Amino acid sequence: MPINLLVIPQVIPHEQYLEHLAGASDSSEATVRLFASLSLARLHPDVNSWAAAAEALGTPGPMGVRCARACSATMLVTADEWKARIWRAIEQTPRENYRALEAKIRHRLGMSDWFDEWARRHRPGTRRSSYGHGLTWQWVHVAHAHLDLSPLWKGRTPTAKDRAGYRQFEHSLNDKQQLELGLAGYTLD
Repeated sequence: MPINLLVIPQVIPHEQYLEHLAGASDSSEATVRLFASLSLARLHPDVNSWAAAAEALGTPGPMGVRCARACSATMLVTADEWKARIWRAIEQTPRENYRALEAKIRHRLGMSDWFDEWARRHRPGTRRSSYGHGLTWQWVHVAHAHLDLSPLWKGRTPTAKDRAGYRQFEHSLNDKQQLELGLAGYTLD
């Protein structure tokens, strides 16, 4: 039975990167996590290029080609070792329909009631303008999707300032706030 492309996130979660993929390449963590997902998608019999792997995961084809070139050139392990590592990583990744999670988060663009409720309960004083960062946090941490493809950016490439604003929000969350924001991704519509 071929690998189910729906259960492969756009980027392998951070925890699985640390446990299975760190040290396999000289590329950045973000690049290796994306490359691991692309490599898993390439194991499907209908996926015969890096561009097709990217598209199967809901990312632009050229992004997949660039990532594969960058990461392939900096690999520190054999192809067989890489395959074993990505299999171990996906086996420990939560079994979700990641395309459905992405669609649910994308659907919420412009709907802030869920975020307002989360902020009221778990982070009083949060500015309403942080809604987009909350949505992006769910995109990155619940759907394990690529930061640059967050629905907040509406198809444009985020600027360094956009990324910095998001990172500031992300790093300001304590463990309980992260847990509750992650649950809001499942329970609030």
